[in-house]
Amino acid sequence: MSKRCGKCIIIGLVCLLIVLHHDIWNWENKDPIFGFMPVALAWHAGISIGASLVWYLATRIAWPTFEDDEPISSMTSEDA
Repeated sequence: MSKRCGKCIIIGLVCLLIVLHHDIWNWENKDPIFGFMPVALAWHAGISIGASLVWYLATRIAWPTFEDDEPISSMTSEDA
């Protein structure tokens, strides 16, 4: 997968999260989930988990790589 395609996927997922964040369809629902959690709170917990997954994908797919990111395992005590 190219970096450009990955960036488009991440942008699309972020836009989807923004749209899903405004859950006007759950405002009137007062039924608890699992017996104690309001539907809107459970929805926002799911959105938070989704946002963390999208951020993880963004760092793995669309994050740029630099030459400085390579490990410094070749450095010896004489170089320091």
